[in-house]
Amino acid sequence: MLALFSFLCSAFANDLDIGYDAVISKGMSPTIYITPSADLQEIKVSIDANGQKYDFSSAGSAGEELQFSWKADPKATMVNADIYAVFADGYVAEAVMPMEFSYGAGLTIDYASVQANRSKEEISVRVSQHVETAEIIAYGAEKKVLDEQTISVNAGPGAIKLPWLGGVKDTVLIDVTVRNADSFAGFTYSPWYLDIPHQDVLFESNSYVIDASEEWKLESTLKELQEVLRKYGSVVPVKLYIAGCTDRVGDAGSNKTLSNQRAKAISDWLRGHGYDAPIYYYGFGESLLAVKTADGVEESANRRVLYIVTSDTPPDLPSVSWRQLP
Repeated sequence: MLALFSFLCSAFANDLDIGYDAVISKGMSPTIYITPSADLQEIKVSIDANGQKYDFSSAGSAGEELQFSWKADPKATMVNADIYAVFADGYVAEAVMPMEFSYGAGLTIDYASVQANRSKEEISVRVSQHVETAEIIAYGAEKKVLDEQTISVNAGPGAIKLPWLGGVKDTVLIDVTVRNADSFAGFTYSPWYLDIPHQDVLFESNSYVIDASEEWKLESTLKELQEVLRKYGSVVPVKLYIAGCTDRVGDAGSNKTLSNQRAKAISDWLRGHGYDAPIYYYGFGESLLAVKTADGVEESANRRVLYIVTSDTPPDLPSVSWRQLP
């Protein structure tokens, strides 16, 4: 399991993401991972492991993961790291990082570390031990097997990379089992999402009431959503996210409220007309412009609602506190 922390060192948002593998397996060295948000002129890390001292020094670029490892000692279950970092802009970060380790566990996977790279068609994940092989099954719509392979990995402990089988466009769910000579572990991951094509409902100015003459658009969208549930509902938990947006005419605060009310009105309509999968909605107001404009400019392309279905959260939208419809 990977423990993650974030350390804020100044009002200018120079920070360090700090993590470590809490489970130390056979053949694995304890390691601290540090990723700076901005370029580092220098970083010094001093490790105190049961009285044994280890000192490291390095420079680093923004977003680059730095790794510092030391000799495994089953007696050193409580370890402190003193961190001193000088950013390129002159700001200094200092931190004391307490770490707790356990030794002797089998092959494990840090599920929170799973990431998909769509452009490279690969998946990365952290593991606690060396991995020899991986069995990968890629499922598509209606749980059709798109591809199934056993591949040689020979990597780890730490981050390993696996191929994204089945193709980025068609893969809905990926099932992975990693193995070494002593043990195995597995996980499933869904990188799938769909942006539902639709015609936007037109609202009266400063209103979130859906006019009867506009309901045909929602009826068409509902059919699309029901088909998505039919094709993918047996493979992954399908969630619908509805994002309301406005142009920059009017007060930003009022636009945010109005966009949220319109997103909820559409959510209520879909629920009331038989869509029974989870629905989440959020009003982005002016913050999610399709076309950038000056304040006060009318732009119909910005008065829109996005319908995204996924098994997780929408990957291409800002991270927000989505509201779930009962």
